[in-house]
Amino acid sequence: MKPNRILHPWTYWVALISIAFLSFWAGRLGIENMDIPFSDIDSEKENVSDSHYFAGPRLILKNVRFYWQKDVFVETDHLSLEAIPKSGEILHFDRPELFTLKILNGNIRISFESLEKLIGGRLFSFPESTLRKIKLKPIFHNGVWKLKISGEVKLVVWVSFEGIATIKIDQESGRILLENESVRALLNPYTKELLNTVGVSIEDLVRFPKGKGLVISGNKVFFEPFSVFPSPEVEGKIKDLKLDENVLDIEFVAEQEVPYPKTNSKNYIYVIGGKLLFGGIQVHQGRVLLQDRDESTLFDFCFSEYKKALSLSNVKMEEDGRILILMPDSPPPE
Repeated sequence: MKPNRILHPWTYWVALISIAFLSFWAGRLGIENMDIPFSDIDSEKENVSDSHYFAGPRLILKNVRFYWQKDVFVETDHLSLEAIPKSGEILHFDRPELFTLKILNGNIRISFESLEKLIGGRLFSFPESTLRKIKLKPIFHNGVWKLKISGEVKLVVWVSFEGIATIKIDQESGRILLENESVRALLNPYTKELLNTVGVSIEDLVRFPKGKGLVISGNKVFFEPFSVFPSPEVEGKIKDLKLDENVLDIEFVAEQEVPYPKTNSKNYIYVIGGKLLFGGIQVHQGRVLLQDRDESTLFDFCFSEYKKALSLSNVKMEEDGRILILMPDSPPPE
């Protein structure tokens, strides 16, 4: 009969530490080989190489008429944007005043009626404004489309004026530049020449506060169009301008490519990546495709009205987690 071996106390501690160490690595291996479900929004590990990953939500608009309010809208064939929350990480899709839209590439078309509403309603709406009743009309002048601008300017009293201006991009500042070719006031066709003779420029006649979207230097007028849009605010770098008898077409510098969705839809808004609060549901690194129910016309969309359209939509979630929403138009009410 073999004698009983007495284990020293330190032997128990070595065994316990070894078991804990082996258990830890077994657990680590199990976790690393485990499939994490799409709905696990608390995961700290992000696959940054995935083409669907974006720190902030990206929006792709195709054949969309995007409204800020009634009579203020732009149309686009294709436009990619980054939605940037003003605070925190979550984009509140229902609260456009809480985020900014940065244009990454694409183009927009804006009608002169919409421009007039923006200029009259926001640019010159302050009490001290020396300009009012501004009207814009394209005119084919000397073989080129130019802009006819009319309205009233306050000298001692309100005086009607009318002018023709070329419109282009100022390469140094990136702003829209209006250069007056002719100005007529009080039915005098030589107003500009008379002003030049006495050394008076538009800057001397029109006082405009800084940071309000308009900068006047001599007879040059620099316009910052995105400063006059209501919420959601917009920013972007303009590459080129084209003027015709109907609209002002603005093309933007391409800063980033965003993957287009796989879809047969012609008109849609695609929201991808980031953290999004959409219709009361939080989506993390999701893909939401808003498809136009009637593709015979552009897809009308307005943030203030989209939830009403959402309640009338057909919603489907695909196996890979993409959310498809077939929506009616959501323009502002008449």
